[in-house]
Amino acid sequence: MAPPQPLEFPIQPKLGHSIGVFLCSQLFRTPAYPTNSFAGQTVIVTGSNAGLGLEAARHFYRLGAARLILAVRTVSKGQAAKEDIARSITSQTDADSIEVWPLDQSSTPSTLAFAERVRTGLPRVDVVVLNAGLNNPTFQLSDEGYEQTVQVNVLNTFLLALALLPKLNHTKANFSDSTPHLTVISSEAHRLTSFPEINAPDLYAKLNEERAYAQQPRYQVSKLLEVLLVRELVARLKLKSAAASESESNSNNKAPPVIINLVNPGLCNSTLGSSPDAKPPSLLVRLLRGVLDRTTEVGARTYVLAASALAGSHGEFQSDGLNQEVEAWIYTDVGRRVQRKVWEQTVRVLEARRPGILEGVGL
Repeated sequence: MAPPQPLEFPIQPKLGHSIGVFLCSQLFRTPAYPTNSFAGQTVIVTGSNAGLGLEAARHFYRLGAARLILAVRTVSKGQAAKEDIARSITSQTDADSIEVWPLDQSSTPSTLAFAERVRTGLPRVDVVVLNAGLNNPTFQLSDEGYEQTVQVNVLNTFLLALALLPKLNHTKANFSDSTPHLTVISSEAHRLTSFPEINAPDLYAKLNEERAYAQQPRYQVSKLLEVLLVRELVARLKLKSAAASESESNSNNKAPPVIINLVNPGLCNSTLGSSPDAKPPSLLVRLLRGVLDRTTEVGARTYVLAASALAGSHGEFQSDGLNQEVEAWIYTDVGRRVQRKVWEQTVRVLEARRPGILEGVGL
């Protein structure tokens, strides 16, 4: 029997180090209570009818956002969330500043319709927090034939990100008081996968195979894909910007027009992963979660901190309100090659869903 061929992308996460980073954050650090004002700003939070998204939206309203868009799959739940936010923040009295817009990221038409409504219906967009996500206990395919966790957490999250980026750029160019932010919610879970699927010729075809599906490994992969795609997007935008302003002095020191970052809220007592199909956790897991879990309010602080972070957070992974290194292998040659492959295979799907989407962001 012939020996197995070496993997093209051998990935070995440092699990001991990752667990140490996680425990240090959960047990010994508490994200600061956000105090930066969002007065005059338009803020969009996806998946904001419950859990971390709801608590982040509550913070943005408390901090004076002039227009707060709750982007939700079920409008009635969004309306209940709006009423809850307005009732709880007595220091603000303009509940009409909170709007509920439908967005179902399992559907590409819904995702693109939302982006078009933003383009035509909002004069400015200062903050976009892409929080909507899944952690499915069972394998499900979207209507377009992609595994549902990948469809929501990766493909249509980045379809929406790229579709909204021109509006954020427009805001920067036309409103002198704005420093737009695009924040993608990721997780320390990106550290835990060896990402075997990347060794397949077609990454997304491999992720569509039901026999290889397991809940937590798939969630980990989806969070890793978010990290890789944000890093590659920012790297390509920086190269394009540097080339466009090559003749200008100190062009590399210019702040980006839109600060794009990732944020890890930590392990929180949220609704993510809850499902009628999910098995109840064991007693040991419940005990551990009781010790380790943050409240959704504390976890949501990280969203708001990232959405007001300085230019030094551009392209970075934030945790507890600070930049944090991603998993070590991502910085290696293997990591750079993995990142390129993920980008190329992802944008191929996104361009099919909206032709010219890369051109629209200058790539």
